[in-house]
Amino acid sequence: MSKRDKRQKASDVFNEAQEFGRKVSFDEEFPQIEDVVVEVTESGHGVRRGSKKIHRKQRLREHINCNNPICHGGGFSIGAILREMVRSQQTELETTETCQGYEGSPKGRREYGECPNFFEIKVSVKYKKVPPVGEGE
Repeated sequence: MSKRDKRQKASDVFNEAQEFGRKVSFDEEFPQIEDVVVEVTESGHGVRRGSKKIHRKQRLREHINCNNPICHGGGFSIGAILREMVRSQQTELETTETCQGYEGSPKGRREYGECPNFFEIKVSVKYKKVPPVGEGE
């Protein structure tokens, strides 16, 4: 399959976009997170049974891709979920996301409709300890 025929997923679209700003490492984006575990169970077309666990050390990216073989731009933004968790200082979250992509022809010229896949997501965040005020002076 040539690169031209490859169906892009959410991470491919994000990596090619210029208008979203600079791309940074996990530690630069989330300096307050010591460790994170993300468990994703995907349901729908092209999905094998089971779930996958992703740890920060395994190079967690902005998006987790959809496995539907005819989906274009599919997946969801784990980065958005983590940013909201950090904002509200959540340590545990269980949520669902629908695929943001669409089913289409091999080159994506014809759109058949929204991708029906969805994701059950469990996130566990461990924050870095902040020393109390006055300590270390």
